[in-house]
Amino acid sequence: MADLTDNIDAEQVLKDYLSNNHILIIDAISSGRTNIASCLSKFGAQRHKMSLVGTLHEAREELKKNKTKVIFADFMVGKESSLDLIQVQKTLQEQERIKDNLFVLVTSNASQSTVARAAEEDVDTFIIKPFSLDTMKKALMNAVKVKLHPNLYLRLIDEGKELLFKGEYPAALDKFKAAMDQNDTPTLACFYHGQAEAMMKALDLAEGSYQTGLSYNQIHYKCLVGLFDLLYNEKRYTDAYDVMKKLSQFFPANPKRLSSVLRLSILTNNFHDVDSFYKIFVEIDERSEELVRHMCSALAVSGRHFLRQKTVPRAIEVFESAAISSAGRPQFLLYIIETLAEYRLLDQTDPFLGRLGKVAPGSKEHIAAQFLTLDPKMDMKDIVFRGRAALKDGVEHPAVYEKLINCSLLAGYKDAALELADQARKKWPEREKYFLKGLSLEDLKKISSG
Repeated sequence: MADLTDNIDAEQVLKDYLSNNHILIIDAISSGRTNIASCLSKFGAQRHKMSLVGTLHEAREELKKNKTKVIFADFMVGKESSLDLIQVQKTLQEQERIKDNLFVLVTSNASQSTVARAAEEDVDTFIIKPFSLDTMKKALMNAVKVKLHPNLYLRLIDEGKELLFKGEYPAALDKFKAAMDQNDTPTLACFYHGQAEAMMKALDLAEGSYQTGLSYNQIHYKCLVGLFDLLYNEKRYTDAYDVMKKLSQFFPANPKRLSSVLRLSILTNNFHDVDSFYKIFVEIDERSEELVRHMCSALAVSGRHFLRQKTVPRAIEVFESAAISSAGRPQFLLYIIETLAEYRLLDQTDPFLGRLGKVAPGSKEHIAAQFLTLDPKMDMKDIVFRGRAALKDGVEHPAVYEKLINCSLLAGYKDAALELADQARKKWPEREKYFLKGLSLEDLKKISSG
């Protein structure tokens, strides 16, 4: 049976839609922007209602300023993916209660086109460069027609979403199931079916729905995200990591996604993957504080792993990347120095100590690092003196206490060592065994009784 939308004059719908809305065109190349603008003018768009920009930063500002409904974006704008604009547009859409936004992705190869298809519901259509006027027109007519006059499949999904948001889960499931019967590749319906099941705590069923959706499109963005959230919440970290890696492989990185994959790479002991994520990290222009913290932490922990594996050159290489990524954050530089000192690689600490001295001279981190890198061949009493001075300067660091306790014992200051050990184990109970490792049973009894 023919759908009601078959009788709609798509050409007139496109003309009306373009002429009545503000259009944002994003392309790093000026000729690319003007070419699209010229084509759209021939389809009915008004030039005074167009904004042409060359960066995503400008695009975000234009979106907020004009509440743009129509976006034409090149897949990659400089080193950034225009897919990141989708969330900005969605936020504005929710604030303004707009339902007919259009996001058109301009792709240049088959790989980008595959990603555009997988971003179903977020990307309304895509155009492959180089494109003809006729090709562009047909793609836009279909996209606008579907947006303004959705077919039965999409109408059933929308009805199901309304029920889902109202908490009417069984009724929503019926709508999504009906939608599946209206499409040969009902990936989107499978995703929402899984969402409803997840909300009903039927997690096994939800996982099955997401997997069914992925059987139609193995990199479908929403199904992958739904599956990841489910696996992560169930603490199935290895499976969740595999899903997140696939997301990161096909969808351009953004700070939030990269933070998640970095955290999971450490949780699942995939230290060798951190290098590839670092390469992605350096290409991101706008790095959040959270992303920088996760990147530095992942590199630092990976470096420690390589030291355990006795691959010192590899560890130093990773630590150097961590030092660069930290952008002078002293806590990460101190962690690197502490780790190298722990593995008795004091000869490797100079570059990191020098960097710390430049960015935070005289800081508590700098004082701690200087103490931790003191030559063990020095007179023990001198080392103890320096350690005591560090504590008086307000340095509170478990590695400083550990070294000071050990040196105090070697210098013959047993009572002082016991006092320090007692203080340290109360401050950091999770590291108690390290503070007490050089003490006799008799000494331990004294601390316990104290």
